[in-house]
Amino acid sequence: MSNHDSTVDLPDDDSTVPAGKGHPTPKRKAQEAANRRPLVMDPKADAKARREKARQSRAKENTALSSGDERNYPAEHRGPEKAYIRDFIDARRSLAEWAVPVMLFFVVVTLFVGDTAIATLAILFFYLIILGMALEVWLSTRRLKKLLEAKFGAGKLPRMWRFYAITRAMNLRAMRLPKPRVKRGEFPS
Repeated sequence: MSNHDSTVDLPDDDSTVPAGKGHPTPKRKAQEAANRRPLVMDPKADAKARREKARQSRAKENTALSSGDERNYPAEHRGPEKAYIRDFIDARRSLAEWAVPVMLFFVVVTLFVGDTAIATLAILFFYLIILGMALEVWLSTRRLKKLLEAKFGAGKLPRMWRFYAITRAMNLRAMRLPKPRVKRGEFPS
């Protein structure tokens, strides 16, 4: 017959070796199905938790913007360069900060004035004010660029700094966030 020995050697201590594992090997398909599970166990609960976390983060940032806690500012307001831009804009008296109220005033005037001559003059005056605001913003951003380059270096200007300065200049001082740290006329050094 064959030379193959089919006996199992038992250890010397009279322990028994189990004859098998007690169940058949699972099919591959069944094993893969058992391992498959969603990345998020409960999508609704996960979305709710993310919304709550984002809400808490926004509340913390809004509190920081109102109180002046620079450590918790949103990313777009952080850094010494942005603080310098804010201080420069806040120290100035600007026609641009009255842009929105002036626009609303002229919309109301042109809607409720029945005389076309007065409405035409109002629109002409409105365009002159807008031109003056644009000129003022252009001159102030040129000056601000020179000051920023002198203080921080030409390569250290933050991305979109002009847009940041213009949008801050076009807000009424009382509505600006982060709240102004300097009084009018106190230009940063």
